[in-house]
Amino acid sequence: MKTWIRTWIKTAVFIPLLLVLGGCWDRTELNDLALITALAFDKVENNQVRATVQFVLPQNQSGGGTTGGGAMGGGAARRTSVRSETGFDITDALSKLQRVIPREMFWGQCRIYIFSESVARTGIREHLDFLIRFPETRERAYMFVSKGEAASALELFPPIENSSAEVLRKLSDLRIGIRVTMHQLSLMLSGDSRTAILPMIYILPKTESAGPFQTIPYLLGSAVFKNDKMVGQISERVTKGVLWLRNEVKGYTVVFKPEGSEGLMSLKPVKANVKLIPKIEGETWKMTVRVRTEGDIIQNGTIMDPMNPQLLAVISKGFKDDVRKRIESALYEVQRRHKTDVFNFAQTFQRKYPKQWEKMKDRWDEQFSKVEVNTEIEAKILRPGLISSPEGVPKEEVKKK
Repeated sequence: MKTWIRTWIKTAVFIPLLLVLGGCWDRTELNDLALITALAFDKVENNQVRATVQFVLPQNQSGGGTTGGGAMGGGAARRTSVRSETGFDITDALSKLQRVIPREMFWGQCRIYIFSESVARTGIREHLDFLIRFPETRERAYMFVSKGEAASALELFPPIENSSAEVLRKLSDLRIGIRVTMHQLSLMLSGDSRTAILPMIYILPKTESAGPFQTIPYLLGSAVFKNDKMVGQISERVTKGVLWLRNEVKGYTVVFKPEGSEGLMSLKPVKANVKLIPKIEGETWKMTVRVRTEGDIIQNGTIMDPMNPQLLAVISKGFKDDVRKRIESALYEVQRRHKTDVFNFAQTFQRKYPKQWEKMKDRWDEQFSKVEVNTEIEAKILRPGLISSPEGVPKEEVKKK
């Protein structure tokens, strides 16, 4: 009897322990995974899509990778490789792709998704549906549109970073242009205006001393979307104006010519705040763009002495006029030409005038191009840099008044 009781007591103690200790029955070894760093979408014949993935070569991640000769030539380090497959949709293409990659594809490290321009102009809704629905992708991954084939950007071997995907991620983190994550793109296209903007990427021409494919992709301009289709492309300068209107201005340089000067002045804004103020008067919809910005002088190519209050006012006015021109250029290009509300005007009107918005939202495309925009800009120069007078100019030639 006592033996029977002890057996039951031992069983009652050990069974819960066995349930808690899950063990490693479902483990996945790192050596069994292919770490995907980027995915590119290209359009091919018969309306099919080609998926190209870039994945890490783990054996080359330490010690500089494979260099010199062979397929690489020129001494470029090969730390990644690419594979492509074609399918009726992206799911079909990826399932075929798994056949030519001997490890299970792991998407937790994938931070870059690139649509070719042809795919973007056809429509990205189906591809975005997969990316949002697929449980292994990351909503914080960055989205791009490539000029030309998207796969070309993944076949490069940067001289500094481990992969071209890492180059694009770091360029995006610098905030030198439009930066859009997968989650933000989904919100844009499902919002009231159903518009979006994505950064465009080009391939930097390689230097003469570089080996084959030893270069990087870089950001230049933006692609404008209406619904899920790319309807136009805007230049780098217009993109800067869009950043002002979206209140996403970070560190960049403003170069302008002050009135009455022969040379150029360069400033780096250290602070910028943009506020959109909507107003409806009868049938007229208005938007006031109020900008408050400050900057430091980082180069003075003129003979003007910024320590003189009168000349400082002239320089500040040049700064202010340059910001206004950038904003007006963006308004003309995006509001009048492409008629796509990437400035979030729709959301701003909806918050302040919900009743009027309900009546207008179905005709917003038409109304957006008619919105009267007024700019109120206040630009200040905080510091002249480490020197006050123009460097290399004799004192008697420096303009003091």
